[in-house]
Amino acid sequence: MDVGATVGKTVNDLTQIVTPGGYSKGFQSSTLSHKTDIYNGLNFPEQDFSGMIPSDLMNPQIELQATEEQLTKGLQTYAGGVRAQQLLQASFGYIEEIGKTAQRYHKSKIAAIKSATLGVKAQSEIVGFDIANVELDINREKLAQSDQKLVQAKITTTHFKNETEQLRLFYEATERKKEIQIRVLDSQSQDVMQKYLSKSMQGGI
Repeated sequence: MDVGATVGKTVNDLTQIVTPGGYSKGFQSSTLSHKTDIYNGLNFPEQDFSGMIPSDLMNPQIELQATEEQLTKGLQTYAGGVRAQQLLQASFGYIEEIGKTAQRYHKSKIAAIKSATLGVKAQSEIVGFDIANVELDINREKLAQSDQKLVQAKITTTHFKNETEQLRLFYEATERKKEIQIRVLDSQSQDVMQKYLSKSMQGGI
């Protein structure tokens, strides 16, 4: 068994697990490269300006010359080129305005969506308000029910108190009756004893 290969595979597996995958959709900037052309692709013709200034201004010697025909044709060409650039600039300005309009369009859609969303939230708040009022009425009914239960409990308590008092009075009356009966029996017994003693004394005399 190759221990080194096993350890290497384990380390590689751990690296794949620990290392985050990052952004998986691809970067648009991945195709960009560093720029080395300071003119950004524009071809400037090399021009030596040193030979354009004559060394003797009184007796000028200028190598670069143009005929009337060249001048006329060249000016026309440049004028056409300028007009073409103006047209291109106008077209790009138009495209820029389209972009601004598109931005306003999307912003207006976002504003409309936000407005609709707030409208739904407002309706939800109204429903919540109604729910709160219904729950208030439910709680009031529960309070009234609890109050009635309290009244019923007090009535029941009063009833049991009355029964208790009546039962106490009943037993007190029963006890008094027994005491009276005992006293009557005791009195009768005393009378019988006195009569017996009286007769006994009379008989003895």
